[in-house]
Amino acid sequence: MASVAQRRISVRRLLGYLDKVERGEPLRLDLLQCGLAQFGLPTDELLKQCPPQFVKRKEYRFVGADSALLARWREALAPGERRGRAHAAFLGNSHSSRVSSAMVVVRRLSHRHPLVALCDGKLIEFQTSFGEQALIVENLENFLALDETLSLLPLCGLDNSWRKADILFGSGNGITNELLQPLLRQYLEIGCLFDPDFGGLRMFDTLYQRDDMPPLRWLAPADLEQRLLASKRNLPPEQRQQLNIFATRTPPLRPVAQLLYDTGKRLEQETYLDLAAPRPEDTA
Repeated sequence: MASVAQRRISVRRLLGYLDKVERGEPLRLDLLQCGLAQFGLPTDELLKQCPPQFVKRKEYRFVGADSALLARWREALAPGERRGRAHAAFLGNSHSSRVSSAMVVVRRLSHRHPLVALCDGKLIEFQTSFGEQALIVENLENFLALDETLSLLPLCGLDNSWRKADILFGSGNGITNELLQPLLRQYLEIGCLFDPDFGGLRMFDTLYQRDDMPPLRWLAPADLEQRLLASKRNLPPEQRQQLNIFATRTPPLRPVAQLLYDTGKRLEQETYLDLAAPRPEDTA
């Protein structure tokens, strides 16, 4: 068992101790001191101003503690925007606060080595200029297979200009992070190569509902229906019943939503790679 000196006291727990100090309720003095020291707060200031009174065993209470001092400590510990996820981690749940910025990885035919673009919801950090068109790829394997993915585009109804598009990878549904909106608005048009399943439709729907987004295209090969019929992956019944939500409010999704409903199947986009053959000029 860890000693008191080694024990980690959460911010929430320490704030509870301060409440007890202010109300004059018994508390473990050693744990209070451990927590204050952990966050760099001056324990001696409290002990000198209001000596603790012994209650029993390791418990003490403070009578008449300085409210102004306790208020300063609460302010130092209080969550705020400037602390964000780091502060949430002290509270014991970093996932309760979003990260300060989001990132996407970018490739293009003219620059095959991946580049990273960062955006905090306002400012964009990118070491070069953005293209006119973006192709968002949901799955990493398709992003890595650059030549095959570019060769797939004509089968999805795109013309040759899309071969110059920026290929974006945002770690699955991470591309829907609101912090990335200013970055996505840099493009004139965005193609979305997502899985034809409930999750892929939900991602597209999320982006489509955002304000001031460039035109979005749902991309899939022309033989999607045959590929769905041959799929061994069934669409869960509860997801199948909810497809009408996307079909109603997001017009570009109506054809694929109907296909998923009619076939009762779903598909992963990695299966598209068997359609694509690299063109000689891609690999030259």
